[in-house]
Amino acid sequence: MIAVYQIADLLMATLWALLRVSGVVLIAPILGAVFTPMRLRILIAAVIAVAMLPAIPAMPEISPLSPQGFLAVAKELSIGLAIGFVLKLAIEAAVFAGQVVSMGMGLSFAMVVDPQAGSTPLLGRLYIIVATLLLLASNAHLALIALLAESYTLLPLGEAGIGPGQARALVGFASMMFVGAMHLALPAVIAILMVNVAFGVISRAAPTLNLFAVGFPITLLLGMILMVVSVRTHGPIWDAQFESSLQMVARLLGGG
Repeated sequence: MIAVYQIADLLMATLWALLRVSGVVLIAPILGAVFTPMRLRILIAAVIAVAMLPAIPAMPEISPLSPQGFLAVAKELSIGLAIGFVLKLAIEAAVFAGQVVSMGMGLSFAMVVDPQAGSTPLLGRLYIIVATLLLLASNAHLALIALLAESYTLLPLGEAGIGPGQARALVGFASMMFVGAMHLALPAVIAILMVNVAFGVISRAAPTLNLFAVGFPITLLLGMILMVVSVRTHGPIWDAQFESSLQMVARLLGGG
């Protein structure tokens, strides 16, 4: 028969594990999507926290209500938020790429309301859907959970947190978002630029031609065709994005 103190120890261990998991679920792109109901997100965090218990080497012998306990709670939340933020930066490249392509196609006025990011380009939402499906197909969510389990060994509960050097590296990793966005948008941007150059030459040869009436439909049609063709090349780009994210998380945790 399970004693009362064993139930209390198990509950306390789950609560300690839930701190770091909650930070990840709060901001990570796949587990913490805003369109997911709050009750479901809490349930996901609780289930993952229970699954993390075998990966935790030892529980911290700290009272959660003591000053040292409050500091340990803040450290655990900061570690989870840092892991989720790295992955969030990687997938936000889709929004930036959609903005760049929208401006070239003349669809920058087509915006949708995103409760997570405010007004988002319509193509940005399309790119995010494609990115999410590709990451799920490549078992990115499982890799995230495995990395979270490894973090309890690299950064034990209540003993270490994110240092200033690691925070600077996290800020520097934001450049990966722009690099990934350029990789996604570059084929469409180059093709649209060539079309605009051609329209410039045509305007010199036929000044009376209404380029807005002719050029906008052509640019829009070409952009749609290029998106259909280029979306097939997004797989390797997102694999590289997620691999860089995992390496960055490993550096944050001190494991690489």
